[in-house]
Amino acid sequence: MGDLIDASRSGYGKTELINADGGLNWLADYATDGREARLLYADAGNVTEVLVGTVARVAFDGRRVSVRLRDPVELLQQTHPGNRYAGDNVLPDGLEGTGDDIAGTLKPRVYGQVRNASPTLVNSAKLIYQVSDQDCTVSAVYDKGHSLTDGGAYASLSDLESTEPAAGEFRAYQGYMRLGSSPEGQITCDAEAPLTDAGDVLDQIATEAGVSVGDVSALNARGAIRLWVTSETTTAALLDQIVTSVGGWWRIDSSNTVQAGLLAEPGTPVLSLRDHQILSISRSATGAGSNGLPVHRVTWHCDRIETTQTDLSGSVSDARRARLATQHRSAEASDSAVRTRHPLAAEITVESRLASRSAGQQAATDVLTLLSPRRDSLSVEARVLDTVSVAIGDTVRVVTPRLGYATGRDLLVVNRTINAEKNRLTLDLWG
Repeated sequence: MGDLIDASRSGYGKTELINADGGLNWLADYATDGREARLLYADAGNVTEVLVGTVARVAFDGRRVSVRLRDPVELLQQTHPGNRYAGDNVLPDGLEGTGDDIAGTLKPRVYGQVRNASPTLVNSAKLIYQVSDQDCTVSAVYDKGHSLTDGGAYASLSDLESTEPAAGEFRAYQGYMRLGSSPEGQITCDAEAPLTDAGDVLDQIATEAGVSVGDVSALNARGAIRLWVTSETTTAALLDQIVTSVGGWWRIDSSNTVQAGLLAEPGTPVLSLRDHQILSISRSATGAGSNGLPVHRVTWHCDRIETTQTDLSGSVSDARRARLATQHRSAEASDSAVRTRHPLAAEITVESRLASRSAGQQAATDVLTLLSPRRDSLSVEARVLDTVSVAIGDTVRVVTPRLGYATGRDLLVVNRTINAEKNRLTLDLWG
C-alpha cells in the first residue's frame, strides 16, 4: 500500500493438501509449473472460488502435498519500459544514436507530464533530441533556461529528419525535437503525454505489462503526475511511485486484476472476532510513524522539475531562476496537539510525483488526518469457521477486553494466513 502502510500485495503463498491416503500421488508425474490453479471453498453444497493462480511448484512431504503458487506480483517485476537505443545511425541520418554515444542505453519515457527534462541527443548531426519513446506533446524547449521559439510541429518522422527549423527555433514530433541552431548550453524541455491523471497513468503502465486494472477514479481525483523514466526499473516500482505520490495503495486481487485507491479509514466490518475465538493477539505499534507512534507532521514534495540549473542565460527571469534552482516545491500539514500528546511523534516526508502544489497540499492534509490519531498494528490468530471469507483490504472488528477493545475496534486486513484444516485464521491488521 505504498510506503505509508506495510501490506501484502496479493496474499498468495503456499497451499497444503492432506494426502494421507495417497490419493494425490499422481501429481508427482505431472508438469504442473506454470499451470492454472483454482482454490475452491465448498460449504453446504455452495462452492466459492477463493483465488485463481499459477503453480510455481508442487512438493511432497509425508502425508501432505504442498502447492506453492507463483505470486502474481512477479508479473510486474519485469523491466519497464526497457527499450534501448540501437546505435545504428549512419550520420547524418538516423534516430538511434551511434555506437560511440548512446548505443545500448535506455530510451526515456514520459508518463503524465515532465518539466525541465534533459532530453537525449539521438542525432548529433541534425541536433535531434528525444524526451520520450512514446507519443507526447513537447510544449517548450529551453537553451540554458531561455525559451526557444516553437516553429510548429512536424507532420512525420521523415519530415523531422529532412526539414531543419529556423535558427533559434525548435520543432517537435511526438517525443522528438529538432533545433535550428547549435545550443549555447544545457537543453531542457517540457512535455505532456496523452494521459496525465494519476489513475490513468497507473492503468496505462499496468496494461503495458499485460495486467488488467480495476477502477482508478479515486487516484484520478488527485490530478496530474510527472513521471519520467530514464533508468532501469520495474512495473511494480512505477506503480509504487504513483500510489505513494497520491497517498494511495495498489494490490492484485484473486482474479489477477490490479486494484488501487486512496488510503482511508477502516470501512464496514465483514467479520467480527470475539474474545472466545482469539487464540493470540499482539500489538506492535500504536501509530503509523517509523517509530510506531502517531504522525504529527506530513511534508509532500511535489511540482517536480527534472533538471535543476544555475548556469542560465542572462534573459532568464529572477522568478524562473529561483524555480530552476530547486527540484520540487513542498506542501505541509501538521497537528501540534499530536506533538503535545506524543513528544516523540513521527514526521513523514513523501517524494511525490504530483504535478501541482495544491494537489500536494490536499494529499498531505488527507494523510495527516488519517495517520495522526492512534493507529494500531496487530497480529491476531483466531478460530474462524469460514476462513476464506476475509480478503486483504477488508475490515474486521476485534472485540476483546485486551488492548482496550471491549467495545470493539475496526481494523483493515493487510495480510492473512489461512489454516482451513484447523479452521484458523491469522491476520495482520491496521487501524
